[in-house]
Amino acid sequence: MQDLRLRGASDRDGVEELLEYFLELLLELLPPLLGRHRDQLEPLWTQTSELFGSLAANRGLAAGEAVEEAQILREAILRLLYQDPPLAPTGPMGLREVLRLNRVLDEFVTYTSVGHTDALFFALFQGSGVPERLSDDVRYELRSQLESIRASLDEVRAVPR
Repeated sequence: MQDLRLRGASDRDGVEELLEYFLELLLELLPPLLGRHRDQLEPLWTQTSELFGSLAANRGLAAGEAVEEAQILREAILRLLYQDPPLAPTGPMGLREVLRLNRVLDEFVTYTSVGHTDALFFALFQGSGVPERLSDDVRYELRSQLESIRASLDEVRAVPR
């Protein structure tokens, strides 16, 4: 979150609270997404990434700015993992896990762009083509969708090994 603040993400219209919720959810999704629950969680990862792009569009960010924020988050995650690498049951992360993580983070950037484009596309049919501001309705809808994703993640994690 600190990296996004440095970039200029502010707390106008309650953006910071939503961004923090996104970050928490993204970080919760990563470990099981890289493990045995990959197939069940990939659609949730894609949906979360697209919602992040939609939030960027509704905040008035240009496509490049949305992708830049996604890249900032990608770099922050990699930096944190490099500084304090997690230990798998078999030892440090192997090349396979690092490559998988890289692929997942690349997908986050890609689907952020897709979500941003989709939000602008649908805004075109609903009015001016550019979201005017982050309304209470949009903020509520995004939060509801994120809570639904978290509930689905909890269901997947509850499945016994």
